[in-house]
Amino acid sequence: MTAQQNNFKEAFLIKWKNSLQYTLDVAKKMPEDHYGDKPVKDVRSFGEQLVHIGEGLAYIGKAALEFPTVPQPADVNDKEAVVSYLRLQHNALSKAIKAKEASYFEETTSFWAGRMPRRQIVDIVFNHCKHHRAQAIVQLRMEGIKPPNYIGW
Repeated sequence: MTAQQNNFKEAFLIKWKNSLQYTLDVAKKMPEDHYGDKPVKDVRSFGEQLVHIGEGLAYIGKAALEFPTVPQPADVNDKEAVVSYLRLQHNALSKAIKAKEASYFEETTSFWAGRMPRRQIVDIVFNHCKHHRAQAIVQLRMEGIKPPNYIGW
């Protein structure tokens, strides 16, 4: 095992844990009665945005790893259910990452964008989460709510 392989897994798990906390902080800031709000008609509501983050963890994550996914909440406007879903889906992916040797993430596998190392797919999961969390932060600001302090590492 190379130092680079070992560093990827360890570094990713640290930032992944912090990403979950930041995402949950964002989710908790929005009052439940605004989970159905949309900035404009053709975009996701706040609750839909958060559930979409969980969907990405499952869908993209399964391209790199096999792991059990969590059922989506029946109501995307149920704050407690959405927060629980995000936590459980995140933890399922974390557990799968922890179970693999660092060298596993250097293996190349099929992905809809072409063959690539599993580490790259895991990074795509992380970037997808950041992208949609940022959209949720904009929605907080549009409601006049100060977002939580940034956690980036």
